[in-house]
Amino acid sequence: MENLEIIIANNIAKNRKQAKLTQSELGEKLNFSDKSVSKWEKGESLPDIVTLKKMCDIFGITLNDLTQKETFTKPKQKSSKHLLITMLSSGLVWLVATTIFVFLLLLTSLPKIWLCFIYALPVMSIVLIVFSCLWAKYIWQFLASTLLIWTFLVSLCLSIKNIWYILLIGVPLQVLLIMLFFLKKKTRQD
Repeated sequence: MENLEIIIANNIAKNRKQAKLTQSELGEKLNFSDKSVSKWEKGESLPDIVTLKKMCDIFGITLNDLTQKETFTKPKQKSSKHLLITMLSSGLVWLVATTIFVFLLLLTSLPKIWLCFIYALPVMSIVLIVFSCLWAKYIWQFLASTLLIWTFLVSLCLSIKNIWYILLIGVPLQVLLIMLFFLKKKTRQD
């Protein structure tokens, strides 16, 4: 039977490569140097249990997976399922918008019925924010939030005459969102 240190070393290297991380990047996430990660992958030393648990969280595996000879890696299908669910939910927003548009077109003679599609944009942005908070990296939350800010303001501008200056509100909101993005990114690295 292979030595436990060698099994863990091989699994660290294998999962790090599957996560497309360099030794330096993994070390940064764990607050260790790339030399420490190199020693772990060679079986020269072992990280403590807290570090092993953090590593498992990064790789999306369990401690058992890290200590077994053959590891069970995080399935790739999960991310494609998440993408499909997000796309279906966004498509549902557009189905509702189209249905409302058709019914309003048939039943009323309102002049700006096409705004149904404009209003669907902020609603879709909210759907994207929810799913990006559940499954995606923070950059997708940032992009979906940006989309929400600007689509909401544009929908207001198109709904109410002579209110184009409301777009100016988007500038400080966008700056605050950028600052929040970098703050979150920094706290995740620390």
